[in-house]
Amino acid sequence: MKPLIASILDLDSALGGNAGLLLGGGLGLYLKQEHLRTTGARTLLALERLPPARTTQDIDLFLRAEVIASKDEVFRHRAALDTLGFVVVPGSEWLKFKRSIDGTDVLVDVMVGPLGEHADSVRLRGLRARPRGLGGSSGLHAFATREALGIEREPLRVPLNGVGPDGNGRSCEVLIPRAFPYALMKLAALRDRIDDEDKQEGRHHAMDLYRIIGLLTEEEAEVSARLARAYADHEETAAGHATIDELLAPPTGRGRLRLLEYQRANRVSTPEVDPDLLVADLRRLLTPARGE
Repeated sequence: MKPLIASILDLDSALGGNAGLLLGGGLGLYLKQEHLRTTGARTLLALERLPPARTTQDIDLFLRAEVIASKDEVFRHRAALDTLGFVVVPGSEWLKFKRSIDGTDVLVDVMVGPLGEHADSVRLRGLRARPRGLGGSSGLHAFATREALGIEREPLRVPLNGVGPDGNGRSCEVLIPRAFPYALMKLAALRDRIDDEDKQEGRHHAMDLYRIIGLLTEEEAEVSARLARAYADHEETAAGHATIDELLAPPTGRGRLRLLEYQRANRVSTPEVDPDLLVADLRRLLTPARGE
């Protein structure tokens, strides 16, 4: 985990500090869970009822839509990655970058949520987004994550601390998406990977959904309720509900089975799970309260 933390701190510094890096994926959940543990926040499930936050080698870096729409901003982010020694991953040109630190490969996956008012300034080819007029060789692309509804709205602010090469402490603040967009992204990932011959990815996505629900605080639930109202009629929200109904709600749903398989394969670290709680609270998370 130290190479990942060091890379985030390095990137924040290379961007001039106070960059407000928005981090999703497994790393975002890891940082959120550890932050809630440190602060002693009251969560829907006691942290002892969740598996330990799992580590990852990837940094899912979400650029704000206004960044991927700006040639200057994309060039600035690419220059920061270049300065830190990140190189393009062959086969994933300009979407993924990597560097080795302390013998560990650190990967940065560049992503962006819905483009909104900036769509006209972005060239979208398939799921690759980039500013018009700036090629990938001198800039970067972002994977367009359409299900990440509201990912830029009211994110959780988490302090990040580490030690620099000189041995002195350093810190920055990172942003973690709220439960509403996180759940929609993980539901989409579960749907996409559920039929993989290797069931491990589906198991991880199912448990990540359980973790997202278990980590809900009262404040998080209030923010997510506002997002649920804002995106109630969106097709990606409907797709999330459909995934719950198909893969998690039925007793033999494949998503439910993946969740149970994860728990059984990790009995030492993972307490018994409650699939019915997951289904009920996911539906509640994605559904505006009545009368609103």
